[in-house]
Amino acid sequence: MTAAAAAPQSIVKHKIKPEDVSPSLKGIKYVIFPNQKFAEYWDFLIILVIIYYAVYIPFHLGISGGYLGLTNKWWLAFNLLVNSILLIDTFLVFFRAYRDDRGVLIYSLKRIREHYIKSGWFFINLLACIPGSTISQGRIPEFDEETMDAALADKGGAAFFFLFEVFKLFRLLRFRRLLSESLLVKRAWEMINIETALALKFTFLISLISHWIACLWSFIAFLEAKSFGNPMLESLNWISNWYNGSYVEGGLNPIGWENYLDRYWLSLFWAIQSITSIGYGNIAPVTTAEFAYANFLMLLCGIFWAYIIGALVDAVSAMGSLSKEYVDKMDLCNQMVKDFTVGRLPQSVTGSPVEELKVSKRVRRFITESRDKATTKSMDFEFAETLEERYPTLSILSPELKKLCALHLTHTLIETVPYLSSKFLSPEEQAHIAFNSYHMEFCSGEKFQSHPDYGRGILIFRLGFGFTVRKCAGSELRWRKGLTGYPADVDEVLVDDDYYPEWQLIYHFAGFTKVFFIPRTVIMEILEKNPRAWKECALYRFVAASIVLKSMDRKISSSTRKIMEGSFGSPENVDTII
Repeated sequence: MTAAAAAPQSIVKHKIKPEDVSPSLKGIKYVIFPNQKFAEYWDFLIILVIIYYAVYIPFHLGISGGYLGLTNKWWLAFNLLVNSILLIDTFLVFFRAYRDDRGVLIYSLKRIREHYIKSGWFFINLLACIPGSTISQGRIPEFDEETMDAALADKGGAAFFFLFEVFKLFRLLRFRRLLSESLLVKRAWEMINIETALALKFTFLISLISHWIACLWSFIAFLEAKSFGNPMLESLNWISNWYNGSYVEGGLNPIGWENYLDRYWLSLFWAIQSITSIGYGNIAPVTTAEFAYANFLMLLCGIFWAYIIGALVDAVSAMGSLSKEYVDKMDLCNQMVKDFTVGRLPQSVTGSPVEELKVSKRVRRFITESRDKATTKSMDFEFAETLEERYPTLSILSPELKKLCALHLTHTLIETVPYLSSKFLSPEEQAHIAFNSYHMEFCSGEKFQSHPDYGRGILIFRLGFGFTVRKCAGSELRWRKGLTGYPADVDEVLVDDDYYPEWQLIYHFAGFTKVFFIPRTVIMEILEKNPRAWKECALYRFVAASIVLKSMDRKISSSTRKIMEGSFGSPENVDTII
């Protein structure tokens, strides 16, 4: 749910500029929100680009020495296309809404741009967009061995521009975050068999690491010989050593710029030997640098392979308890979804305000987000959990420790409600509230007005975002409420349930949300025992909320209506605003 969607209808109909409502809404029509289809597919495209560069750049520098990118026109054109995608993405980030550390969606263009510039990623991304291969091609007009050797030996020439390709690898630092935030990746992970997904994940990981090891192994020989051509045979390195001892006429030949594929298969053969600890002995280090690299790799691969074997043999049991619970719950979810008699029901049947997502997708998303946002190592949750149900350790503590822990867990949340703050309440009273309140979780699109067992109450948002709605006789008012760490509408909860119930607030949740719910019965119990909190704070808020609710039900005069119709265009618009 975007902020534009949450704005009053009158703002949209009468073209009032968003910045007139709030400065943070300036330019909001240009903001790209995470849940938009464009952002979803664009993020997946960037993931593919990063994977491509993670494979291509080590090969480009370590195996072909730049030869492939400079001699193959189609490959060069493809790289220019991919490079242009990175360039577009570099400036597109200036318009991408993001979530801060508290989970709050930041959509102000000013804050987005400040965050992007201050993080330093704009400058790194900009350097990564420099097409080093294209510039190098302009400096090497012919592609024979002598020209390549001379150009790459010129540190101020083509070799310098090859270094710009390395900046593209910095994108790998954000790869994991992109994967965790990509809705397409989440959807695929939710729908595929977990064991199959883990097997594919580890296979890809082994292949990528083997590829990197092979490219670096070849690059060491290249640094020592300063060429992949005939000078390679005249230099002391592992390739020349293998060639002199194992080369067979007509077989694999790693010598020569154009033989990059033969060189790659030979390097990959050694890399896989090292990872699997097989070692045929026909490829061996010769120089000090090669021995140092091989020694480090043997130590690293021993640990790495032990991890991979353990993970592949028993992928599920090797996971943490939270991940294992997620696997079990998602498998059960997929079984339930298969039994759905219909894939999508009309809104007239479901009554759900969310139409763009099927129920099956919403269920899978809720389970995934429950895991991603879990603050404990368990996903066992109910619609409403008491403090002791959420933190079982409390049940075994002494009364004093129990009270202290309850205050540590909830004090900052309770303090956000003025008449329940420590200014009026004792630690014992706040602890009483803590133990009689509930932790609840909602997924995107859900709404809440009162709990079936505990009634109305205050929602204090611990994670996520929501807004409130008043609905009566077809008219609707909406506005933003409930940012993380803040309560929503602490005044109206003081009003009786039967006092203009048709105008009382309904909460809608725009994303996965965790709230701390204080029931009204608990609040009124505390206020009855604490007259000072009622007289000095809560009473005035009660009166204000009562006036607001009554004024919404009151008919306006005909003269006032005419003035409003002149300003807003029609009687229907006046009804909407009222």
